[in-house]
Amino acid sequence: MGVSSVKWGKPIEQTIRRDILGKDVMTFAATTAKEIMNDWVPMDTGNLSNDEKATKIKNKVNIIAGETIAAVHYTAPYAAVVYHNSRGVVFKPWHHPLASKEWDRAAMAAGGKEKLVAAVSEYIKRKRGR
Repeated sequence: MGVSSVKWGKPIEQTIRRDILGKDVMTFAATTAKEIMNDWVPMDTGNLSNDEKATKIKNKVNIIAGETIAAVHYTAPYAAVVYHNSRGVVFKPWHHPLASKEWDRAAMAAGGKEKLVAAVSEYIKRKRGR
């Protein structure tokens, strides 16, 4: 007896990325991540955390890793300086008491990662009709 095999039209990893982690799922993940991170984004005038012109949800392909990723881009001219706090700014606690540099890492370390995984998992289940 010979060995049977199944050939996929595309590598399984590519099928998983396309079917499970498609553009809609990645956009949902990025939007949810933005909502989770918002309390950690420093706020003075609100331009960085609230202004849709300053925040852009964008899907892109990471060609080196070969995977689809979604990212939240803060495009305000000063976003990188605030994110890295390279000028030693003291964040004002009036609007966002949790505000910190590297707000994505701070939010995820404070339980945001679990919230994000749960929300995306639920979104995929709803999408699949389960």
